[in-house]
Amino acid sequence: MTYSSSDLTHSYIDGRWTPVTGTQCSPVINPATETPVAMLHHAGPADVEAAVAAAKRAHLAEALGSKDNRVALLERIRTGFDSRREDLAQAISLEMGAPIDLSRNAQAETFLIQLDATLDALHGFAFAETLPNGDHLIRQPTGIAGLITPWNWPIHQISLKVFAALAAGCPVVLKPSEHTPLNARIFAEILDAAGLPPGAFNLINGDGASVGAQLTDHPDVAVMSFTGSTRAGLEIGASAVRRGARCALEMGGKSPCLVFEDADLDQAMEKILAKTFPNSGQNCNAPTRILIEASAYHAAKEAAQRAAALWTLGDPAQSGDHLGPVANGRQFDHIQTLLHGAIAAGATVLCGGTGRPDGMETGYFVKPTILADVARKAEVVRQEIFGPVIVLQPFEDLDDAIAMANDSEFGLAGYVYSNDPAIQSAVIRQLDCGMVFVNGADLAPGSPFGGTKKSGIGREGGTYGIEEFLELKLVAHPA
Repeated sequence: MTYSSSDLTHSYIDGRWTPVTGTQCSPVINPATETPVAMLHHAGPADVEAAVAAAKRAHLAEALGSKDNRVALLERIRTGFDSRREDLAQAISLEMGAPIDLSRNAQAETFLIQLDATLDALHGFAFAETLPNGDHLIRQPTGIAGLITPWNWPIHQISLKVFAALAAGCPVVLKPSEHTPLNARIFAEILDAAGLPPGAFNLINGDGASVGAQLTDHPDVAVMSFTGSTRAGLEIGASAVRRGARCALEMGGKSPCLVFEDADLDQAMEKILAKTFPNSGQNCNAPTRILIEASAYHAAKEAAQRAAALWTLGDPAQSGDHLGPVANGRQFDHIQTLLHGAIAAGATVLCGGTGRPDGMETGYFVKPTILADVARKAEVVRQEIFGPVIVLQPFEDLDDAIAMANDSEFGLAGYVYSNDPAIQSAVIRQLDCGMVFVNGADLAPGSPFGGTKKSGIGREGGTYGIEEFLELKLVAHPA
């Protein structure tokens, strides 16, 4: 499947594809070949204004209607997914380097997973209730929702935010990552075919510094939902506070994984790498800091090497369970800088390492890498690396493990491998993070996703995601 620049010359505003008025353009790069596959035309200020104005008209007209109308709308969107499933998979593979099987079976499928989770939540959602004291609560749409989404799981984050906002009754202005606009275009086409009310969904393309900033600062945008870097998220949060707007932020992660001596080390390491390496490690909740009880540290290093040997790199256009490149040159350089710094400071390379793999001189391919004997304060331990790289560090006892795990500005997820219920319970209680996964368990659709500290504000998914776009109003009547 191929795309031309003509696909990316329009915004979707007020139910119509309209030519972009901005003059800035940027290439969409295939990270496996480092060649352009399309040219993205960035929205100009007038386009952003038009998109927000269309959403405002839809909000004032209550265009999304009742709960039943929103259910019917989401079900129509669901019907249109099947005919575009392969288009989404091909686009994501092309623009961000996800291997085609991963793109088909995981990346594109998240559209349906999040849509179904939102529908399940909406069917049972109570927009009104009476308190035991006799007062009433109603939940109303907050207003226009500005959504900014990332490139690593692009259709997942678009679906997670857009469907929740629509379910709440909030018109949307979406700005996807400028690195991955192709899947967003297809998403908009699916929604257009479902017959959304004009202005209920609007798509504008561009970078964060111009288009994203204008959307974030717009006085008519009532709630901002952002997923991306901590730096950008904190700026968006500050803007929202200044305007008195709401915000939901899903930012960085550096999730610790605590492995105790009673765990099956081979099984644990296989599961840890299966959480970290797929999607070339570009997973915000990946367990990239592996903290291992000192008595099991040597054996764990050997188990990690055995597990890593199962992972290979390959052409993302080819079927298979190999890893592809990271999504862009900037990310590749960031990973290499952290690896060079760690190795220069004395880290042991158990597998992988710096530079491109042999025979892959073109493309942003990063070797699956495991580092051991890394200093506790090393940059590779402190910073989100966002690549197929993990670090192994020993701990002395439970208290030491908790202290190491919590010594981070991030608090997205935590992992524990132990067969001792007392250890599991202690770790669950004491980890400062938004999610804890025990012995390789995963997050079910509709559960709340989000973290503490600089990992974010608010939660996404199911009922919790819908609530981010609603205002709670108390109504008291005379006794």
